[in-house]
Amino acid sequence: MTLTPSRRLEARRAYGRTADAFETVAWRPPSPARFDNRVANDAAPATEPTLSEMVDGIPAWLTIALGGIVAALMGAMLGGALHI
Repeated sequence: MTLTPSRRLEARRAYGRTADAFETVAWRPPSPARFDNRVANDAAPATEPTLSEMVDGIPAWLTIALGGIVAALMGAMLGGALHI
């Protein structure tokens, strides 16, 4: 497979010399600084909050609002069941 004249010109501009289609590509291994040898999960494990810490973070108004919603739903279901 030979190179087209335009590809030869690109190679001449890029490498300072003409390239041949049968020329091997110069390959060197990547530098050692390129890779990070640490394991992906090597970081310190994040501590999860306990249940009491999670409950302390809930605002009081949310507890009251959710309690009212649950009571309304239970009343609607009980009223529907008694209607039958």
